[in-house]
Amino acid sequence: MTPGQNHSYYLIQKQRIVELAWPPPPKSAEVSFKGRVLRLLHGGPRPGSPEQCVDPGDFESAVNVLDQQDIEAAISAFTRLGYQVTVRTLR
Repeated sequence: MTPGQNHSYYLIQKQRIVELAWPPPPKSAEVSFKGRVLRLLHGGPRPGSPEQCVDPGDFESAVNVLDQQDIEAAISAFTRLGYQVTVRTLR
């Protein structure tokens, strides 16, 4: 699994949903029309996106911690990677 903007994991044994959200990048100076067109033509991940900022191996390690049903350790691991973590109860 690769880092992305949003992820949801259902932990049936613990009756919890762990949701990850990548925070939006800080507002920077206005990008010109030409700059936006060049970015569209160039392609690739946006600057400040998890695809650029998060190492896939570290992300996979955090997912493995979550697979072990250790919610507290997983929250800590994903927070260190830069994600905002929300835990909800299954109903």
